Amino acid sequence: MATKLDDISEAIGELRAEVKNLGQKIDRADQNALDTSNKAAEHRSAIHKRVEEIADEVGEVKVDMTVLKVTVADTKAVTDEVKLWKAQGKGALLVVGIASAAISSAVVGFLAYWWDVIMRLLRSG
Repeated sequence: MATKLDDISEAIGELRAEVKNLGQKIDRADQNALDTSNKAAEHRSAIHKRVEEIADEVGEVKVDMTVLKVTVADTKAVTDEVKLWKAQGKGALLVVGIASAAISSAVVGFLAYWWDVIMRLLRSG
């Protein structure tokens, strides 16, 4: 026969077991939260590290672009100079061509005008 004291003792035992189970659940929840927090911290650390690496790479690209701009500017100066030479060369060729045509015309005109005299001199001499 169960008495009130037995019922109370049994209720206290059940309460103790439930409190113990709740404590274990809280401990597990705390451990899970800690594990999650640690994983999140590791993940954030990895992300920050990668962001720093990307920032360093961007800095290197900026430096490379600065060097490239200087190189392109130097190359442009040389290219412009070569274009100038080319234009001057074409102009010089035009002048030489016109002069050659003028000289050739003069020689042909001279020969055409004096051809009879030249031929007489060559035959007589």
